[in-house]
Amino acid sequence: MYIYPAAVLIALVHLQNHFSEAFEPIVLVHGGAGTIGEDRIPGKYRGSKLAARVGYRVLLNNGSVLDAVEEAVRIMEGDSNFNAGYGSVLNQDGVVEMDASIMDGATMMAGCVAGVQDVLHPITLARRVMERTRHNFLVGEGLLNFTRQQGIEILSPPGQLVTQRSKDALEAWKENSGAFGIGEGGTVGAVAIDREGNIAAATSTGGLTGKHPGRVGDSPILGAGTYADNLLGGISVTGDGDIIMKVSLAYDIVKRMEYLGVGIEEAAEDALTAMSNRLDGTAGIVALDAAGNIGIAFNSEQMSWAFQRGNVVAYGVRKGEHLEEIVSEEQDLEEALLLAEHMFHGLN
Repeated sequence: MYIYPAAVLIALVHLQNHFSEAFEPIVLVHGGAGTIGEDRIPGKYRGSKLAARVGYRVLLNNGSVLDAVEEAVRIMEGDSNFNAGYGSVLNQDGVVEMDASIMDGATMMAGCVAGVQDVLHPITLARRVMERTRHNFLVGEGLLNFTRQQGIEILSPPGQLVTQRSKDALEAWKENSGAFGIGEGGTVGAVAIDREGNIAAATSTGGLTGKHPGRVGDSPILGAGTYADNLLGGISVTGDGDIIMKVSLAYDIVKRMEYLGVGIEEAAEDALTAMSNRLDGTAGIVALDAAGNIGIAFNSEQMSWAFQRGNVVAYGVRKGEHLEEIVSEEQDLEEALLLAEHMFHGLN
């Protein structure tokens, strides 16, 4: 009897699903892996749930999976509870430098940016790189010129994305002799699948408190912080970026599924264990496989996450935590958006 390689079986299952019944749309988000203070958890719950709901509504309104993950990430970039966009941490000079990436699982096109300053939504800039250049990755002066050409707002005066919390965190880092640690985390990301089985993934971050100016983490690196392939799945990663890059964590997980034939949860847990055993790193992931199965895994103390499926939003922060709420799709979501007190509103 001939035994088909795992990749062939995955492709056959994917094609079979296309010709049988539609996939169930899902948007799954994370708000960063790390150690989250109890007083900060309600904000993580609220922001993660809102992001998942906004992304899910995009899918229900016939938006693409790229639209869904971009909008979900934009919600968290505008929320000071997360280390992305408005809530980004500071480098050692007290400056916000952000990284982001987005990937389309149908075409495997991608857009990545690094060292972004004074742009509220780096994820949108990353998508512009994907769709309006021939390249995957832009940085430096070329990225700045591209940002201007695209009409994406560069906040002026600069420094509007700096929060009091990020300034306090930098001072604490300096008082601790510049010791690095994952801290609260807060990198944000999203993965989504639509009714046709199309998958996308996106990740955005402010990086590491006290990082050297110009440092780039895993979030904009394809295969490390972000990956999407309709035949395998989509993943967004958060955690110790300098270690995550060394093991290409996102790619490691999808290849474990492909070559070992294991499920998304097992592949993620095994990859995290292997990384920790070799390099003592901590990380978390949210993932969807090609069939729409959900994977949520982290070896840090906590990771905020949420997803919506049907009229139920599931969410959590702590190990083993799985909370659920039944939601109404329209009125209360509009109210939540209007009442989002931690959203960026520009200079006071």
